[in-house]
This record gives sequence, C-alpha cells and structure tokens, in this order.
Amino acid sequence: MFDRLSVSLVVAAVAAFLLVPLMPQTVEAQERARLMVPDLQPTDDSRERFGEDVAEELRDLIDLQRHVAMSERDIDQAAREFEMRYRDLDCTTARQLASQIDVPLVLCGEYHTAADGEYYLEATFYTIPALEEFPVEPLTLYYRDYEQAARHILASFERTAEQVLAIGLCQSERGSQNWEQAVVYCTQALELAPESEQARYALARSYFETEEWENALHHFEYLLEDDPRNDDLLHNAAYVSAQLGDTDRAREYYSGYLEINPDDVNVRLTVAYDLAQAGDYYGAMTLLEQGMEQEPENVELNEAFGMYAFRAALNLQDLDPSPAVAQDSDQPRLTAEVAELYRTAIQALDFVLEQRGAEARVTHAVNIMRAYRQLDEPENALEIGQRASEIFPGEARIHGQLAGVQNELGNVDDAIASLERAMELDPEGAEVSSPWTRMGNFLMDAGRPDEAIAAFHNAQERQEQQPDQLASMIFSHAYGNYIQERTNIQRGVELIEEAKEFNVSTEFREQLNFFHGYALMRLGEQIQQPQSLETARRSLPIFQRAREMVQAGEGHAQRTGQSVAGLLDPIDTYIEIQEAIIAREGRR
Repeated sequence: MFDRLSVSLVVAAVAAFLLVPLMPQTVEAQERARLMVPDLQPTDDSRERFGEDVAEELRDLIDLQRHVAMSERDIDQAAREFEMRYRDLDCTTARQLASQIDVPLVLCGEYHTAADGEYYLEATFYTIPALEEFPVEPLTLYYRDYEQAARHILASFERTAEQVLAIGLCQSERGSQNWEQAVVYCTQALELAPESEQARYALARSYFETEEWENALHHFEYLLEDDPRNDDLLHNAAYVSAQLGDTDRAREYYSGYLEINPDDVNVRLTVAYDLAQAGDYYGAMTLLEQGMEQEPENVELNEAFGMYAFRAALNLQDLDPSPAVAQDSDQPRLTAEVAELYRTAIQALDFVLEQRGAEARVTHAVNIMRAYRQLDEPENALEIGQRASEIFPGEARIHGQLAGVQNELGNVDDAIASLERAMELDPEGAEVSSPWTRMGNFLMDAGRPDEAIAAFHNAQERQEQQPDQLASMIFSHAYGNYIQERTNIQRGVELIEEAKEFNVSTEFREQLNFFHGYALMRLGEQIQQPQSLETARRSLPIFQRAREMVQAGEGHAQRTGQSVAGLLDPIDTYIEIQEAIIAREGRR
C-alpha cells in the first residue's frame, strides 16, 4: 500500500510544510502552507451550529507564521469548480477536494451529545494525499464553548505541524535518495510521531537502500503486525530476510506474498528471482513448483524452474562431500537428491529448448549437457550436444562442451575437431575458455604427448594458463607414466626437457631440474649395467649431467625438505665407478 503512492507525490504533499521554516511574520498567506477546515459534523441530532462555529473560530486562529487556514469563501470557490458547495463538504469530499487543489492538510471533526448533555468532540488531521492521520485528543465540553474547542484543536495542530514537518523532511530526503540523511530525519520523525506508518516505512526503505538489513527488517515487520497481508511489506520483508541469509523466514514471507497473488505468473517469477539473487536457488525452485502444477506448459516458468534447479544441484553438490568419496567406492557419484535436481533441470530446460528452438538461450543446451555429464550419462550428453549444434550452428559454447563429452567417450579426434571448431567460431576465446589447454590435456591423456606439447605451446602463446601450470601437466605425465614406473625413463627425461622449454618461474624450474637430475640418475643406472667399457662411456656423461641438474634444483630440495646429498652421494659413486672402469680399460 505504501509504495503504490509515488514518492514524488508524497514529497509534494509535505513540501508545503517546508517552504518557510524560518520566515518572518510578514510573509503573505499565499506563501504559507494551507489547511482546509470544513464544518465539524454531528453524528446525532446535536446542533449543527456548534460544528460551524468551531470550524469558523479555528480558521480565524490558524493564521500563523508557517500555516494558514483557507477561508470559507476560498473553500467554497474551489468546491464550485468541481460542482460542489462548501456546505456540502464532509470529511471524505473535503479530502478529495484538497488533493485536487494541492492543499496538504485537512481537519475533520465529529461530535455528539454525551449522557450528561455535554458535547463529546473528536477530530483528526489528515495529510494529503498520503492520508496519514494525526488525531486530536478527544474533548468533552459545553455546547456553547466552541472557542475552547477551537483552541484545543489549535494546540494539537501546533504539535501536528511539528510532526508533519519532521515527516516531510524524512520523505524529502528519501525522495532525493539521500539515504543516510533520510535515516537521520526519519528516525527523528518517528521519535515525534511513533505511530506514523509513513515515517516508519520511509525509514525502513532508507535502511534497505543502505543495506542495513536487520534495521530494515525490524521496521518492515513492525508494519506487518498491523497490516499482515500487505503485499508490498511482505515482499520487502522477504527480500531483506533473504539478504540476511534467513531463507526460512524469506520463504515464509514470499509464500504470504504469493497467497495474495496466486495466479500472477510474473509475480511468482519475480519472487523466485529475488530468492535466487540471494543465493537460495532451491527456495526459488520450490516457489515455482505450484505455478508449474497450474501451468505445466508455461515456457517462462519452465525456464526459470530449470535454471534454478540446475543451480540448486550445483550448490548442493558443492556442500555434499560424497561425490569425492564415491570415486573410490561402489556408491553413486551423486546423492539421490542432487541427481533428482539435475534430472528436474534437464526436463524443464529441454522443454524450453523444444518450444523455443533457436530462440532459446544457448546456456540451456550447455547446462543440459553439463547435467548429463554430472549424472555420468555422456551418451545422453552427446545426443543433446549434437542436436544443439544443429539448432545453434554458430555457437562456440556448444562445440566446447561437446568436446568434453566426446573426450569422455574416448573419441579424442572428435573432441579435438570440436575444439578446433569452437576456436574457429570464437577466435578471441570469449565463449570457450582455454581451448588449447583442454586440447593438450585430451591428447596427453590419450598418450599422445608430442601433440599435447604443441597444444600447450599454443596455450602459452595465448596466455590461457600460467607456464608453470602447462609445464606441470607435461612433468606429471612424464614422471607418472615413464619415470616412477621405470617403463621408459629415456622418454620421461625427454618430456621433462620439453617442459623446461616453457617460460616457467625460477621456483618451478628448480623443481624440474631436481627431478631431471633424479631421472637421469635412474637412466644412468639402467645404462651402466653390465658395467662394461661401452656402458661406462655411455652412462658417465649421463651421471655427470644428473649431478649438474640436482645441484641446479637445490632450491626446490631446500623448500620441500628433500636431501640433495641423498642424490648426489650415489651419483658421485656411480661417476667414480664409471671413471674407474674407463681408466682400467685404458691401462690394458
């Protein structure tokens, strides 16, 4: 109800109270804020003359520095423009008239005869157009004491004017988006007028804009106590709760909001979007479920539902450690809940893809493929990828994702072709990240290191990855496949030498040198058997090179706590042996 009034209108309504805060007594009446005082109305058969006299006396009294009451004549002239007369005005029509002629305050009053024959009078000041109410303390008096009644209302008006002025300052700062100053003024306004919904709402929104979420929520909830089905308040309270991370409270308020707007798809989408923006994708998806039940063919609902289900699966998978554990066990790689979320996302997004075709977002096809890959169903991922490549033939993202699927299925050449197509469509790498690096990984895993190294050099040139990372992939393959298992140490040495061709850091080069020396030592050990003159001559330079490399990698050994002497001692022994064999054979 509150934000349905434009802030500019509210500010305009109270601006008149701000026109002359320090004006001297000589200010003309037309420069002051006007107040409309129609006749007070009897609610029984009490004398009408009493209400007329109180209103007339009050109009005479309100001729103040900052405010002036409209005369009966001025009110009547304004009323005639709308085919009314002064004598016909009641509280409702007076407020309507005031809103038409930009009068910011109206005094309405009623009275009736009490049991003892005295008049019981009640009056209220209304701001226009916000209709903020400022009641006057009720008064019981003799029916001829209209002057006392007017003075009593005047005293209340002086307090009301101060309150309205404070609220006006509050609203003015809010309207100017001076949020921090608005917090100050609105706090002061609430101290003067603690029942003012206008000031409290403005304060809540100012706290909202300054992201003081707890303070904002406090005031929104205070207002909700009196108006629990106000959809604007529910929406604000829900959003702020979500920002505070209180997803249960946010969902509760959003559910209340949707109860008021159950059939409005746009409202439901807006509510879900707010929750998703706060990171509660599961809550966003849940709020859309009822709409999906009502409109299962609604493409917009399916789209949002599928997107949030996919993100909820990713979030839950990150929180659940079981996938990492399951790699070495017979348990499923995903929990049942995560798997179900992925399948839900696939179903909804595939429906959108079918309905919209090339008008759908490419991301939906990519995410369907990603979901199938998480479910360990690469064949299904391949099928959707091939279909998507026909729907979106010029989209590099499809081919980039398709490459990963083809590689998982062992179709390395197809994967390479897909990456090459992606790079052709996206030469700047804006859509597909690190294609040469991925290609190198595919080739290295397929046992084609020479091709992989060529791809890694392209990756270095394009600055896809740090050189240390690229060289590390080559080193890991060399050490794990050839050196550690001693299946082909010579090949491992060659690959380490290839890794050292990259522009690696000093620290990583020291690591490569250290293991290069270790690998050369192991290679020399194999070659020096059976310790003949020929093997000695072949292995000696290898051991000497090994010693050189280990010394060059001393920094790595020191950083990792490894013993350089533990390698140099046996290397030196091997060198002495080979030199002795060569010397012995030379003396014969």
